[in-house]
Amino acid sequence: MLSSGGVRVAIPHPTNAILVGRKKVSTYVIAALRMLTHESLDEVIIKARGANIYKAVETALGVKRALGSINIKSISINSEHLKDNKGVERRVSAIEIVLQKAR
Repeated sequence: MLSSGGVRVAIPHPTNAILVGRKKVSTYVIAALRMLTHESLDEVIIKARGANIYKAVETALGVKRALGSINIKSISINSEHLKDNKGVERRVSAIEIVLQKAR
């Protein structure tokens, strides 16, 4: 996130969060599968903003296809207000998808 001076500010994220960005969808699917199987986590949170929202959706569906025994616990959408390098405030859409192992 950018602060008012255009300086990046680190925001802590949970260890079970995947922040979707510029990489291929398969990269995020593999990361989620690793978290759910090898790291024995019960939940994975997939987060994305703007143009990467479709990748978050495809990631969630890819994980569900691969494991089958996954529930989509919640999906939340919102808008975040961010300032760009020029100090102009912009509204950016965001999504958070929580996947949970079926019990």
